[in-house]
Amino acid sequence: MIMDVLVCFKVVPDLDQLPPGGWEIDSALRVETGFVKTMLNPYDESALELALRFAESAPFPVKLTALTVGGREAESYLKTLYALRFDRAVRLESDADLRFSPESVAAAICAFVRHNPQDLIIMGRQSGVGDNAATPLITAEMLDWPCISQVTGIKIRGEDWLELGSMVDDGFLRQLARPPLVAAVGNAPHAYLRVPTLKERLACRDKKVEVIEAAIPASEKKAAGCALAGLAVIDRRRAGVKIEGANPQEKARRLYQEYLKGWLAEL
Repeated sequence: MIMDVLVCFKVVPDLDQLPPGGWEIDSALRVETGFVKTMLNPYDESALELALRFAESAPFPVKLTALTVGGREAESYLKTLYALRFDRAVRLESDADLRFSPESVAAAICAFVRHNPQDLIIMGRQSGVGDNAATPLITAEMLDWPCISQVTGIKIRGEDWLELGSMVDDGFLRQLARPPLVAAVGNAPHAYLRVPTLKERLACRDKKVEVIEAAIPASEKKAAGCALAGLAVIDRRRAGVKIEGANPQEKARRLYQEYLKGWLAEL
């Protein structure tokens, strides 16, 4: 028995390196990030490490494929994954602006899966660019697979079952599920991807990254080509009232008389 596992990840700019004046947008409503370092999307980095640990603990061979939708900035990361013993490293190339089009990204992933059948898809629950947290759910919907979110661990249970641990509002949940399925990784305990040794890097230096044109249906390409009309900052301040008074006693009296008295009377 061999299990095929696809791990999807995204390379994003390290926005912490942007200076205060670097957040100005251009005419296309983009922030220039070409001069800052790139990094693995944090949730996706957790997903990659989780997949490696899953493959190491499995009682049968697990074939790991790493997949990203994007440009050449992902090449070095894919080669690193070869060094970490991923079997395939694939980049789906697209020149479309996919920042705010999770449907297009999901369609490209699904097209790859239909030509390269998988038993399990692992990906981060959301990306900092776009921040929609929808790609895993849409991918599962398009494939007609179940999706388990906020996953923190995956284990083999027998030949036909997987045990997935995930965080829920009131604690920790363990679920048994049969593949195929999509696992959206949340705050996993092993958040960082291991670093390959020099020997491991040299052993795979001649391996080539597979570059395939992203197969995005015409209907999704239309969505991917939509233009931003504007950007606005989300006001996350809490609503409140400033109570004026000559001294703390006066402020406490006003707080009770004007706000708490009526509220307490309704209890």
